Amino acid sequence: MCARHLPAQLFVDQSGTPEGLFQLLDNALAAGAQSVFVLAADANGFTPSQLDKHLQTFPIPIFGGIFPEIIANGEILQRGSIVCGLPMLSEVYHIEHLSDPDEDYFQAAEALSALIPPHSTLVTLVDGLSKRIAALLEGIYEVFGDSCQYIGGGAGSLSFKPKPCLLSNQGLRVDCAQIIAIQQPLNLGIEHGWHKFAGPFFVTGAYENTITTIDYQSAFEIYRQVVEADSGKRFQDVEFFDLAKSYPFGLERLNGDVVVRDPLFNNDNKLTCVGEVPANHIIYILKGEADDLLAASRTCAATAMQVQAPPLLALLFDCISRTLFLETRFAEEINNIHAPLPENVPLVGALSLGEIADAGHTCLEFFNKTIVLGIITQTESTLA
Repeated sequence: MCARHLPAQLFVDQSGTPEGLFQLLDNALAAGAQSVFVLAADANGFTPSQLDKHLQTFPIPIFGGIFPEIIANGEILQRGSIVCGLPMLSEVYHIEHLSDPDEDYFQAAEALSALIPPHSTLVTLVDGLSKRIAALLEGIYEVFGDSCQYIGGGAGSLSFKPKPCLLSNQGLRVDCAQIIAIQQPLNLGIEHGWHKFAGPFFVTGAYENTITTIDYQSAFEIYRQVVEADSGKRFQDVEFFDLAKSYPFGLERLNGDVVVRDPLFNNDNKLTCVGEVPANHIIYILKGEADDLLAASRTCAATAMQVQAPPLLALLFDCISRTLFLETRFAEEINNIHAPLPENVPLVGALSLGEIADAGHTCLEFFNKTIVLGIITQTESTLA
């Protein structure tokens, strides 16, 4: 007979200092945490020289990332740190070189298969600015398939400049993936609220996360014509992302759903996105209204909360570009997610550069502009 786990505990620091983070880690350790999930805001400016020595001497498994903004229960923090003390042991693994065109991620994932038992929940964190995230996720799913459950997101900075952004017992890491195996079930909600607006178009040229041509024409020119005609604004008059945030791409899937891709910037008439866009693929330009996105957040929470066992933790990855789009109404989205949770169940989350989940036991997706909410629950053994 196993003792029932208590819910996870949140410890929050709003100073954004290394010392504030170190105090939270000590607090979690003193409270009996078996492993810790750390979320830090990019505005803290954390560097390896500030954190590595402390992280390397921390006595229990530590994982997490630096994100544009972070969430503790119903509060959104632009500066500060959150330490989530978990009442269960977590196994933390890394796959390196996430932008290397020659790296074999299937082989790397296969090496982990002997270490990770079936039916694990795999919290998968990536450097959100790496260039081969989709290839990594394909390799992971090919090895583990639907024998595991998945949730995660992309760490990094809205400056879009690569820098160390994943926290581990080895210190801060860059251009890698962090795979955390937890032996507790997960129930997911995945929603975005965007709809098809223009298209379909055919991606006639692309590499990694860059679209070069659409329908055999300049990718930016096709995109520019649609967006400027609908918005009444011109890209030459505004920052690219200020206009593009309202008009993401949607990759068509066989079931008719679309996976959202955020165009980040125009470089020589090529559009660079968060996450890969394959050549020879059908895409749409999407559009959304604030009310539709907020309705999606309510649906996401309702779906995730359809659990049979007591929840331990609510884990949220919500795309940073949703807050840039919803602006002052984004607090409504977080409230829609937080309010239905039981009072004793903490919500910890990140405003991420891309979101990771298994959408329907078919593949492991890297989403943009999407809400992924996971409820980690008790196992049957812990309830016995």
